[in-house]
Amino acid sequence: MQGFKVISTIDEIELKKFPISAQTVLVGDLFERVHGATTWTACTAASLNYSRKFIAYEAATSSDTEVLGYEVRGNERVEAQSSQVGSATNDGDSMLLTDKNTVNNLGADTSEESCFIQDGVGLTYSGTTTTYSIFGRIAVSASGIDPAAS
Repeated sequence: MQGFKVISTIDEIELKKFPISAQTVLVGDLFERVHGATTWTACTAASLNYSRKFIAYEAATSSDTEVLGYEVRGNERVEAQSSQVGSATNDGDSMLLTDKNTVNNLGADTSEESCFIQDGVGLTYSGTTTTYSIFGRIAVSASGIDPAAS
């Protein structure tokens, strides 16, 4: 399991094309659109919990101008790749992202960059490298506008 994957939602999963620029995309990558931007960019550790987000459902190269994805509404149960083995003691904690495909599940973070809320411990995947997962929700805002902005 790499990146982010919707496990369940109360809405129908509607896929659409999102505008990107000079981005290499893998299935499961998480993108955000900052208020006022015309294209979506890969999430990072500095991504904001109130920005709109989508999960890529197809790969794209840096020459592609759009990619198929699912815009997250915040009510979905999501499996996310995590940087370390999950712990049930972190259930309910807000967490930072490491990058576009991993949650930095090192415990609670209360900053506006905490974009994932853990609801459960996921699986360990063994392959060429060992990866871990956790379950939870991606933090988003319908407007993508900083609620603290004046």
